Amino acid sequence: VALFRAQMQAPGRPPIAVTLDLDPSREPIRADGEQLGRVVQNLLLNAIDAMPQGGQLRVRTERNGASFRLDVTDTGEGLTEEERQRLFTPYYTTKQHGTGLGLAIVQSVVTDHFGKAWVESVRGEGTTFHIELPTGTEPNGANA
Repeated sequence: VALFRAQMQAPGRPPIAVTLDLDPSREPIRADGEQLGRVVQNLLLNAIDAMPQGGQLRVRTERNGASFRLDVTDTGEGLTEEERQRLFTPYYTTKQHGTGLGLAIVQSVVTDHFGKAWVESVRGEGTTFHIELPTGTEPNGANA
């Protein structure tokens, strides 16, 4: 989030207020940190782009037994059902700029880590991207 703070508070831009609700356990998970960093960056950029008039951005993490969950919520315009269904499709974008690869990369990285990604959105209220990853074992019980 710190990497994007200047962008969210740029002069002339309506500000975006950030709330961090991070799980205090800070226990590591078995995952590629660089790839997960790309996931978080893509989700944050999408949230920022969704709020050109400013708004609220919430980043929440939670560890629950054998899974780790990341939620990124914005108070942008939200998505139509068709947009929501197509978001993870390569080269699909709802923006005038961009390649439509950001969320396809998110989906690929999450899948490579035996996790799942999904989105909930209400038109006029905002969007939440959910990422859930196993904390240390593959689905068959073997170490990742």
